[in-house]
Amino acid sequence: MRVLSVIIAVVFNVVFTKAQVTSPFNQKAVKASTGTYSFFVTGHLHGSSANQSGYPAATLLANLETINADSVAFIISTGDLFMDIRKNIPTYEKALFGKLTKPLFNAVGNHDLSGNIYEKKYGKTWFSFKVGSEKFIFLDTEINDGSIKGKQFEFFSNALTTDIQTTKNIFIVSHRPVWTEGDDKLENIFAGNTRSDFGNNFRYDIAPLLKTASKSCPIYWFSGSLGGNAPASFFYYKKEKNITYIQSAIRDLPRDGMLKVNVVDGQISFETISLTGKKMPGLEECGLNFWKTIPAESFNYRLIPLYTKQMLFHRYFWYGAAYAFAVVLLYYAVRKRLKRKKSA
Repeated sequence: MRVLSVIIAVVFNVVFTKAQVTSPFNQKAVKASTGTYSFFVTGHLHGSSANQSGYPAATLLANLETINADSVAFIISTGDLFMDIRKNIPTYEKALFGKLTKPLFNAVGNHDLSGNIYEKKYGKTWFSFKVGSEKFIFLDTEINDGSIKGKQFEFFSNALTTDIQTTKNIFIVSHRPVWTEGDDKLENIFAGNTRSDFGNNFRYDIAPLLKTASKSCPIYWFSGSLGGNAPASFFYYKKEKNITYIQSAIRDLPRDGMLKVNVVDGQISFETISLTGKKMPGLEECGLNFWKTIPAESFNYRLIPLYTKQMLFHRYFWYGAAYAFAVVLLYYAVRKRLKRKKSA
């Protein structure tokens, strides 16, 4: 009997080890093996757009001990983990990844991608895993300018439907709030966030999949592209009975807070956790009315010279300038050629 018990324990440990979900950033494994656990959701961990230190947001680093001491099983980043991935990996490994005791997972944002650096270092930009009875699906909303297409669409469709009978909740994570586009109520709610140049396929291709899957279990979609003038670190929008859309991101501002998601046998509840000591509104309070009536953080006009300098010295500015110059040259070349044809 003792031998049998040992064999069962060994088999269980082997199976459990293989099923472990491990963070690509700090190699920590998710230890939640029951139906009761919690996790943090936040994003824009590089903080302010003016942050040139190469380090994550000060409000995040100042709370690392508190985060590590919390009982959460893991942390979800809603993108823009880095300011510039080409330069920031060493400082992030030293100041964040090396000190964080919780597994960290990220839905890539535009600041996280440059060539294939991210994929080589941290793996696929879209993936899924399961913890307890909950399924987590991470999407790349940068690869096709906000649309979920091709192989990623196939992956997403399969992830939504596979093992749906034993799934109590589905959590989807993306950087861009692609679900705002095409919605009259949300079209202009996030001023300054990353948007598709020519629209995306959420309304016609993704929304129908969500509607079908939500008949089996609730769906929560987390995103994180929040401009610096947002009135809060959170946004809550429940459009349909079983589909909830949520924004969570920080900007190294007094309003910075993290969302704590509690799972108790399939029942979901939320807590908003301040990173600055400032009183946080509850998640459900941060709806459309809140965002329309609460003034955003005031803009410091003294920082205009700094922002101008950063713009002029950023490579993207010169990429855009070169592109605009090329377009102008092409325009005049075509115009000159047409004139020659007319005069011939």
